[in-house]
Amino acid sequence: MEISVHVALNEWFKRQTKWKSRAELGRALEIKESTLRDYFTGRHQPGSENRQKLFEVTGLECFKPTSEEEVSQVELPTPQRPEKLEIPWNNVGEQLIAIGKAVAQLGKLLIRSSASDVAEKVEAVETALYTLSDELEFFKEGSANSREILRRRLSGPDVGYVATLLKALFDEEKFQNWLAMTTHEVRR
Repeated sequence: MEISVHVALNEWFKRQTKWKSRAELGRALEIKESTLRDYFTGRHQPGSENRQKLFEVTGLECFKPTSEEEVSQVELPTPQRPEKLEIPWNNVGEQLIAIGKAVAQLGKLLIRSSASDVAEKVEAVETALYTLSDELEFFKEGSANSREILRRRLSGPDVGYVATLLKALFDEEKFQNWLAMTTHEVRR
C-alpha cells in the first residue's frame, strides 16, 4: 500500500529536527506558508519546482523528480531569524479566526469521535494540531500587543479545556479522572 504524500510529509516533519515550525520550513524553502500547509493537509500536490525543493530537503521518494529535465541543483537558503520582526497587523484578525476555528475543531473532534472513524479522526486532530501550532508561531514571535489581542479574543477556559484534554488523552487513568471531573463545554 502506497502512503499518501501528505502523510509521508507529516511523518517526515515529526522526525526532522532542523525546523521548529512548518512556517520556518516554508521560509527556508521559499514556499508560501499557505501553499506548504496545503501540501501537509493533502489539499494540493506540489508542482515540479516545489517537489524538487521538498525532495532535496526530505529525501522522500514521493517527491523524487520523475524526469531528467526536472533534475537540477537547487540552492536552499539556511533558516535565519530576522533581526527585527515586522508584524503584519492586517493579518492579526485572520490569525485569531484561524486559531479560534482550530481550537473549536479540536474540541469537537476529540469529544465526538466514534470507533468507526478513529483513523480519520486521528488524522483530522493531527492536522488541526499542526495547523494550530503553525498559526501560534505568529504570536510566539510577535509582540506583546498581538498576544494581548489573542488573549482578549480566546476564552481562557476553552483553551485550558482543550489543553488538559489533549494531555489527559496520553494516559487512560488520567483521562478517566479528567472525564469524571470536567463539566466545561467549549463555546462555539
